[in-house]
Amino acid sequence: MAGTAAVAAPTTIRRPEATRVTKNSGASGTPDPRRGAGASRALVVVWDGMRPDLVRPDLTPNLAGLAHEGVWFDASHAVFPTVTRVNAATLASGAFPATHGLPGNILYAPLVDPAAPISFGEENTFAALRRAYGVFRSATLADLVADRGGTAVVVSNGTRGSALMCHPNAGERGDLVLHPTLSTPTELRPLVARLGPLPEASIPDTARNRWFAHAIADYVLPELGPELLVFWHNDPDKTQHRFGFGHAKSLGAIRDADNHLGLILGGLDRLGLRRETAVVVVSDHGYVSVGRQVDLATELVRAGLKAGPDSTDVVVAPNGGAVLVYAQYGRPDAAARVAELLRGWNAAEVVFSGARGGPVLDGTFSLARVGVDGPLAPDVLVALSWDDGVNEHRHRGRSVENGRINRASHGGISSWELRNTLVMAGAGIRRGIRSAVPAGNVDVAPTLLRLLGLPIPPTMQGRVLGEALACESPTTETTAHDVASIDEGDVRTELCWSTVDGHHYLDFGRRVPARNLGSQTDPRQAC
Repeated sequence: MAGTAAVAAPTTIRRPEATRVTKNSGASGTPDPRRGAGASRALVVVWDGMRPDLVRPDLTPNLAGLAHEGVWFDASHAVFPTVTRVNAATLASGAFPATHGLPGNILYAPLVDPAAPISFGEENTFAALRRAYGVFRSATLADLVADRGGTAVVVSNGTRGSALMCHPNAGERGDLVLHPTLSTPTELRPLVARLGPLPEASIPDTARNRWFAHAIADYVLPELGPELLVFWHNDPDKTQHRFGFGHAKSLGAIRDADNHLGLILGGLDRLGLRRETAVVVVSDHGYVSVGRQVDLATELVRAGLKAGPDSTDVVVAPNGGAVLVYAQYGRPDAAARVAELLRGWNAAEVVFSGARGGPVLDGTFSLARVGVDGPLAPDVLVALSWDDGVNEHRHRGRSVENGRINRASHGGISSWELRNTLVMAGAGIRRGIRSAVPAGNVDVAPTLLRLLGLPIPPTMQGRVLGEALACESPTTETTAHDVASIDEGDVRTELCWSTVDGHHYLDFGRRVPARNLGSQTDPRQAC
């Protein structure tokens, strides 16, 4: 097993700093005097699972047009684990999982359900986790809008968990969440009167997503006029999981998302609201094809580290390309033995440990390096193997997945999953810029607060994307590229990230055979 080899302590190397200049196209990069310094309202549209390399005029004409009109962030990052509900919480709170409290879509919370991992957001787990663990208390973008007397509306065709994390305090604030199962019949009644019954779910989910887009354009905008509107569009994620990344149906789901964006922008135009609205189109994470599927629970049972597939001495919580392992309920050395097995497992890429002040185990990185901690954090977190392989649709990016479910997925630590789509346009935002400065989901909330003229709470860890704001002078940002590594035998495990003004963006993590060192370690080659 790999654990018998000598393990060097983690080291960090800072590469010579490289200057990344925000690019603009001549005069179009200057502030538009008609827009003033900021915005009076904000629209956030989330395309679940939209990888940025598929934003192009023939496939996404509305989004491509918006990117040309505003700022397109070429180097935007999701947070790890690259799963939906974690990144929904980050988009809302401007914080990493250690602060907002959610480490995965699926997690183990014995004070809520001691028998098995839970899927966050289903049933009544949101309220139960809040009561039992005190999580999801960070101030959010919607909270700050409400504190100044504004209203927020969330319209979501995603999971219950992602809808809840967009505005965890919606109930207490009296704000509306429109969702197929969270909304009451009374809340849906005015929409049904205008649009007819909510369509049944499907893959692609064209009809239901269109219904919600019309709900925004025909009811939410003209009747409710919220200062903050969030729309969670569950495709292309839902379709890519089923049919694969780049499949014709998945590309059709992307066209749907773009058409629905056009409906909403048209609604803003009809009401004369476009000039005063900051528009953000963002994805929660990127995507990879599934190269092979594994079952970590079975591996642990086979190795004698877990009593049975469903035992709770060691609990396995699969999250696509990452797996959360809870081992504190087994023997005292259970976490160390699990980590030792994972370091030698051919499906593992990077292993993390050290939650809640615990020891960082040999051959692993600290969970704090990737912003994961808190009462729900696992004892051991493993990101599964990935490569740049090409799928049958000629798209790069491939990963191992824990489970036997999907043709394509996410959750892992590859550059293909960490790089996400981010476009900003409208009130208070510069025009015609394609920015190479690293940015991410963690920056969306503080940037919108700045645009809206609202205070940024200290719990928000993202930066204000000043390079995109019309009220600030064009900037030259300096980006440092860092590599943290662990050497073990003939293998080096690396974490690569970019840093801008003290803010860190994880580019990827990977395990590199010694013979390949020097050819695969530059984080600027990530995507």
